[in-house]
Amino acid sequence: MGAKPMDRYKALCAVVIDTGTGHTRSGLAGDEQPRSVVPSQAGGSPVLTHGVVTNWDGLEELWHRILYQELGVCPEEVAVLATDGPLSPIANREKMAELLFEGFGVPAMLVLPRSLLAAYSYGRTTGVVVGSGAGTSYTAGVREGYALPHATFRLDVAGDALTLYLGQLLESRGVHLDTDPLCRLKETCCCVLPGAGRPQPVTPPGTSTLLQGDERFRCPEVLLAPTTLGLPEPGLLEQASHSLRRCGGPPGGPAPCLLLAGGTTLLRGLPQRLAEELGVSTEAAPRRRAAAWLGGSLAASLDAFQGAWVPRDVYGEGGPATVHPHCC
Repeated sequence: MGAKPMDRYKALCAVVIDTGTGHTRSGLAGDEQPRSVVPSQAGGSPVLTHGVVTNWDGLEELWHRILYQELGVCPEEVAVLATDGPLSPIANREKMAELLFEGFGVPAMLVLPRSLLAAYSYGRTTGVVVGSGAGTSYTAGVREGYALPHATFRLDVAGDALTLYLGQLLESRGVHLDTDPLCRLKETCCCVLPGAGRPQPVTPPGTSTLLQGDERFRCPEVLLAPTTLGLPEPGLLEQASHSLRRCGGPPGGPAPCLLLAGGTTLLRGLPQRLAEELGVSTEAAPRRRAAAWLGGSLAASLDAFQGAWVPRDVYGEGGPATVHPHCC
């Protein structure tokens, strides 16, 4: 008799890898924070474009460095939980499975949506995740531990686009800054305006004098109104509203909570604006920059999770397509 599926991988160390557009966070399941945070680049080139893997050779090089150098583990002896961006091509999961099983020889792996893992980081299995990182933003419904594709929407405006727009605002007045100081200026000084009819927030003492007038509000507002950048897509507020409607609970029941994830959601005023405009409870954990990784670390450390892994022998029998029944 072979070991039960739930017991099969308890003795294995599990590695969690969350590869985002800007950075890749990695560590061991059960850790309270990532052991490694590195740029998602290989050979100086990005591995992802707007949250979707577009450089597979680069991803292999990046993961090789993470497994062998950053974490110092032997891939043949660890199970790997990887994340998948919102509305990524289904074939990307198959390519991840092929890379992990055939390229690294892992005994087991799993790919889960970043939105689902972000919800887990809040201790929830139901809600609407509002995520925004470096390259992409999204809203995604999660219900009873399953990501809902029909309640998921993506917006290719996020932290990098906001930094670029802030630079354009300053350059129009003859102020030129490099990317790093622009990013710091955005993170420390910019603020999302409150809802209609609410008083404009007072500028905090010590705020940089580089920003004038309403510039510190105009920059983050493009998340909610991307038409400012000439993009026709609805902003995060409208997308979140759609996700809430499609992820609604029983008639008469409470609306799902909004759960914020990703570094760009750390912009001051964003949680309050979402809560006021949408009229729902909004949770914004202090460590939400790493929400997907934290949720993966939590899930992969649970005994009940161990039967979810895709085993190497199952992959060998059915090929890359075997990942789909396991990857919700």
